[in-house]
Amino acid sequence: MSEDFLQFLWQYRLFDENNLCTSNGEKIEIIHVGTKNSDAGPDFFNSRIRYAGIEWAGNVEIHKNSSDWNIHQHNIDEAYDNVILHVVWNYDQDVFNSKHQKILTITLPILPETMQEYKSLYENHKPIACSDKLSRLNYPFATYLETLAVSKLEKKSKLISNELKETQYNWEESFYRILAYSFGLKANAHAFLMLAQTTPLTIIKKNLDQYFRIEALMFGQSGLLPQQSDHPYVAKLIKEYAYLQHKYNLVPLNASVWKFSKIHPPSFPTIRIAQWVYFLHKHANDLMNLIKEVPFKKLVKQFQIKTSEFWDTHYTFEKETEVPVRNRMGKSFIHLIFINSVLPFIFIYAKEKQNTSLQEWVINIFEQIPSEKNHIIKFWHEANIIPKNAFQSQALLYLYEQFCKPRFCLRCNIGTYLLLHTKSL
Repeated sequence: MSEDFLQFLWQYRLFDENNLCTSNGEKIEIIHVGTKNSDAGPDFFNSRIRYAGIEWAGNVEIHKNSSDWNIHQHNIDEAYDNVILHVVWNYDQDVFNSKHQKILTITLPILPETMQEYKSLYENHKPIACSDKLSRLNYPFATYLETLAVSKLEKKSKLISNELKETQYNWEESFYRILAYSFGLKANAHAFLMLAQTTPLTIIKKNLDQYFRIEALMFGQSGLLPQQSDHPYVAKLIKEYAYLQHKYNLVPLNASVWKFSKIHPPSFPTIRIAQWVYFLHKHANDLMNLIKEVPFKKLVKQFQIKTSEFWDTHYTFEKETEVPVRNRMGKSFIHLIFINSVLPFIFIYAKEKQNTSLQEWVINIFEQIPSEKNHIIKFWHEANIIPKNAFQSQALLYLYEQFCKPRFCLRCNIGTYLLLHTKSL
């Protein structure tokens, strides 16, 4: 039993109102449960009850045990003097306000069906608590997913907003950084972001006429470039970076920020940086040109990337491979870049510029991208919830991370729906 659950029951009147009585058996009628308070002070404001033939107006406080009133020091806090009703799970002692007036305290008569549903959600160990109920639930699930997908998009705005502030609202520089972040995927996202932050787009643009210089800049700044090498290509990179580092007064990252462990070689940071170099050489002069409404196939084509010849036979600077390297960006990786950076950035940009057409285009592109495949989406498949596209899979990921994983069923629309329907059973 939690206080949150008791507050939920009170807010939605999920209790047996016919048995709402004092310990002496005196009937209490709830006229209005009040307005839930999310700040300091009593749990519900402006409640109204009828007791002993008199209508009372004031606040309601809810606790697991009545003794929590004193533990929380409400007995000496004048902010609680206007409490007209103290609702508890366990009435273990009488309580008084700061004026030494006894507070009317009652034990909440929870409906057996509601308690059973609550226990089924909170006492099972399934990744998705309601998974066995979803397939037969008469609930507008698709509509809820749309709301959650937009919430997921807006949640990603925090990183974008931070970069906009850092760049003094330079949209192009911010887009450059957010794109870099997505090239690192989960393991190396922050390392890629630091690489972009320490290698401004202005420097990249000044050297775009020479592909090799962009390679030297990025690998040198990454800290992954060795100090010396017998390979002509690597030796030339080292020499070129030394010149560029001195020219622009650059400070490289520590190589330790990059993660190689437990990563498939085609996703090594060295390969991703090589792909990033090609992308910059292709688009750095007109990054903002990517922010426009184009067909999905054309958008994908803009991200079809290869690498320089050295990376046809290397995953790292040190060792040559015996088989050709998979160094081209696959569709699944391109889709992840769209999902994690391109589309969220364009969505925030469109929102800032009040461009509803561009916002709708973002959602349309999301709906053309196949659903992601990971262990969380697998949980939803097992619950017979199959996302049709990336827009829905993003919503399901958000639903799991924000509600299912921390067991916030009381804050979830589906959990609320299940509990509310117990009163009509």
